[in-house]
Formats: sequence, structure tokens, C-alpha cells
Amino acid sequence: MEANVIEGNPTKKFFIEMITRDISIEDAIIDLLDNSIDGAKRLRGNDFNGLTININIDNTSFCIEDNCGGFSLEVAQKYAFRFGRPDEAPKAANSVGRFGIGMKRSLFKIGKEFTVESQSQKDHFRVAVNVDDWSLKKRKVTTPETGEIEIDDWSFNYQIVDESLDHDGTKIEVKRLNNDVASLFGDDSFLVNLSENIERLLNFSLLRGLTITLNGKMLKGKPVDILMSDATLPYYTIGTFAKVQYKIIAGLGEIGAPKSSGWYIYCNDRLVLEADTSSVTGWGVGAVPKWHIDFVMFRGIVFLDSEETLNLPLTTTKKGIDATSVVYKALLPIMINAMVKVLGFLKQIPAMRDEANNYRQTLCENLTKVSAVTLKTFTFENHVEKFFKSPDLNTDIIAQKKNNVRVAYDVNKKIADSAKAIAEVKSYKELGKLSFDYYIKMEGVPNEESIND
Repeated sequence: MEANVIEGNPTKKFFIEMITRDISIEDAIIDLLDNSIDGAKRLRGNDFNGLTININIDNTSFCIEDNCGGFSLEVAQKYAFRFGRPDEAPKAANSVGRFGIGMKRSLFKIGKEFTVESQSQKDHFRVAVNVDDWSLKKRKVTTPETGEIEIDDWSFNYQIVDESLDHDGTKIEVKRLNNDVASLFGDDSFLVNLSENIERLLNFSLLRGLTITLNGKMLKGKPVDILMSDATLPYYTIGTFAKVQYKIIAGLGEIGAPKSSGWYIYCNDRLVLEADTSSVTGWGVGAVPKWHIDFVMFRGIVFLDSEETLNLPLTTTKKGIDATSVVYKALLPIMINAMVKVLGFLKQIPAMRDEANNYRQTLCENLTKVSAVTLKTFTFENHVEKFFKSPDLNTDIIAQKKNNVRVAYDVNKKIADSAKAIAEVKSYKELGKLSFDYYIKMEGVPNEESIND
């Protein structure tokens, strides 16, 4: 230790509290899943068939185990158990791990005792940690200026495992769960929410063949879809900026769930922002209005890919976008341009009034759903970039799908009010129906019963 120096190192307890404060239990678990998926990418590229991640949770323990290739003792020593990402750390091609705190943060968040066991082609080792003991762990150092002193020891001990598993992979077990975690793990509603989060956020991996189970239940990917046909094609553009490959697609989606409307952003195939309708993605900015129910069919997808994860506009929790990133600042105007094109069409639908929702539903029925996984590599042949090919605003397509159509006409209000009084009906709608039925009767037009006979 140098003379005239005051040490500013954090205590381990303080450090643990700080790094675990801004992440939820759900996100901590998904962070561990991200590590397994990064292993699957190293092992198989994008074909995850045959690869499995099993999660088992109860109010006493947590376990996650995969057959996704594992990681070596060298990686554990130099990077995986380091707090922070060393400058010399190798690129983890197309991964989402970037800050060097993910696994440790998740484990500290969950409990007081954990074991990490990993087998790779190189070796098989195990790291067992009692967090309380580790937080008190010290080591002695000697300097000419101060002599022998004690400082915090941030290292972890490992053991070489002689037995070989039947597959290369990683197994993590956590016991002595933190009190709030134990309570959550015993709550069925938490498990339901966790399942749904995994199915949404990791839909790319699940739809590429990866098997993820939670307490024995197999999870299924929930795709993000855009509606297309030969006559209806989304706005799209592709390019590269600051070593980040991007593909932006904006078009129409289903109307059933308003909460599904908005922008979806993937970083190296990990969903980091979903159904966003805030100013972060351009809503209410410039020529773009704030989100409104009339825009329920809007779907926008942004794919961002980079071999160097640090180039991506990720936050540490991977739940949101760093809007200050130079990459994102460059792409946002393109996203806004896409919105202007699509919203220009959606703004016209309310003019159909009573037929608007029928028109929207008919579009959903007539167009084909194409998932984000397919769109990632989809080639828009004979379709111009930055052009939204909208469907026809034609109410006849509704009439073709229904037995009943709306007949409307304008009349003088005073005459209509007199007719209402004479007919003893309460609304203009009832009057309209009565007058139409009267016309049918007087003109001898075949009615519904005779047509069906």
C-alpha cells in the first residue's frame, strides 16, 4: 500500500446491497437464463434443438441446470467470478452479458448459500459460497509503508470435480433463500408471472428449439407478430451503424390486446423493450402523436445485433434501452419516420365510425401473422425500403364477411323527431330500422326468412 493514501474500497456488504438493489427477482432469474442461452449460442449458433434449461423453485431452494456447454475454469477464474468486466475480456460473440456482474448479482439477490458447478470440454469444477462467511473473508498483505495489514478478500475458492457428467453444462443451486425471496417462491402467482416473463422475453430462444422448464412445466415462446400479405407489407429498413447491425420493421398487429401495441426492441435476440408507447420510442415526439386506442394495431420491431455487446444500447438490467446511446439516437429518427407512415393509415380507420372495429377485425382475419423470429431474416422482395404498403380502406370487404351490413342516411332532424314520436321509438337507430323494414314490406323485397327458405 502506498504512503499517503486513504483506501476507498467499498465493503463487500455495501457492494452486495448496491448491485442487487435495482434488479427484481424475476430479472435476476432471467439473467441466469441469459447466461445459459449465451452458452447455447457458443455451442450451436441459432439451432437450439436438444438443448434444455431446467428451473426448480420452492420456498427453500432454487436450482437452474442446463446442457448448454458449460464454461471452463479459466473463464471462471478470469471473468465469470470477477466483479466487473476486465478490459482484456474476450468478446462473447452476440451475447447479452456485458457488465461482468450478472451471475453474481443474481445469486446474491436470491440467497445466502450458492453452488456453481460447470463442466466443459476442458474441465469440471465447483464453486461453493457461504455469503455470510465470504463477506467477512480477509487476507493479509504486507507493504514497506504499513507492514502487515488485513484487507477484504474478494476471491472465491473452487474444487476440481473428478466425476464426469453425461453432458457439458452448468448447474447452479441456491439455499438459505433471502426472506423476501422465500416468500415469493412460495407464491403460485409469482411462478405464473415468472413463466409469462420468460415466455415473452426469451421467445426467440424458445421458438428456435430451446426447451425451458419451470418446476417440470415446459414453457412456450410467445411470439411478436406483424400482419402481412402480398398487398399489405410493413415499413422496413436495414443497415449498420457504429458496428451495430439494425433492422427496423413497422406495420400492423392484432387488435385483441391493446397492451401489445407499440415498439419491441431486441438486442442480440433478447427482448429488452416490449410494447413501448412512450417518448423513448418516439411517441409524442415531433410529428408523431401520443399513443391512442386508435393506434392499437401499430407494431414496431427493432433488431439490434453486434458481436461486441458493449456496442448495444443495453441497460445493466437488460430491461429497457439506454436512450443516450449514440446508436439509439441515430436510429430513433428512423423509427419516428416509420411511425408517421403507419399511423397515417391507422388515423383514417376511425372515419369508418361504426364499421371501424369490424374493418380492423377483418384485416386481422385476412392477413397472415409473421413472427419476429421469421422477420429477423425475412427478405422483402420487390418491396421498397422505408415504404409502408397499406391495405385498402374499403368497407366492402366487411360486407363480404358478414350477413348483415349497416345502412345509413341523413335526414332533416325535425322530420326525424316527428317520425320518432309517431313510431313511438326512443332512438334514431330504432327509427332507421323501422323505416327500412317498412320499405321492405311496402316494396315487396324478400325478407331474411324467405331468403333462407
